[in-house]
Amino acid sequence: MRGFGIYCAIGVVLAGSAACGGGKTEEAKQAAATTQEAAKEPAGGGEANVAKGMEEFAKAMEQMQQSPDGKAYEPVSFKELQGYFPDVSGWEKEKPTGESMTAPVRFSQAETAYTQGDARIEVKIVDTAMSRMLTMPYQMFLMTGYQKETDTGYEKAAKVGGNPGWEKWDSEAKRAELGVIVGQRFLVTAEGSGTDVKTVQGVIGKMDLEKLAGLK
Repeated sequence: MRGFGIYCAIGVVLAGSAACGGGKTEEAKQAAATTQEAAKEPAGGGEANVAKGMEEFAKAMEQMQQSPDGKAYEPVSFKELQGYFPDVSGWEKEKPTGESMTAPVRFSQAETAYTQGDARIEVKIVDTAMSRMLTMPYQMFLMTGYQKETDTGYEKAAKVGGNPGWEKWDSEAKRAELGVIVGQRFLVTAEGSGTDVKTVQGVIGKMDLEKLAGLK
């Protein structure tokens, strides 16, 4: 699936890049610096310092995964998420797939795709387990009033079923994207090619986002 993704969010922290629209926190920067300095130490003490640096980095990762309320959340099964993909009249739904991970980041995700001729809409649901790190790359889109316009399209913040989200359209590539964070926890994205924004909105509109928000 194109566009921003769960592995991009993880990569922001692991690689320390801004490629996904974010950067390392101060904790992660400090931990990475500790690891780099340890690697420069002469033989004999270097291994211990590297181990210490990795321990500090692990602590930073743990802090970044903390929820806004400080509680620890476990992601729901990706198999349960697969049940939230609706049937859409006139479109063929592919068999949903999914996966889960416990380290270095806790999350689960499910995805599927809808096809109609040459048109295709890919839909993904990610349970971030309330991790701020996994939603960090999307914060730009969630800012109230955010909007960007180009010769071939636009991107903007948008409400989706009462939830904060974003909308993107590229008329040249005929690509549309709609994303929403449900219950401050579930990241739902739909990316369409060979179609339009309204059609992509229709697919998201058929999902029971209110029921999704109630999952624990």
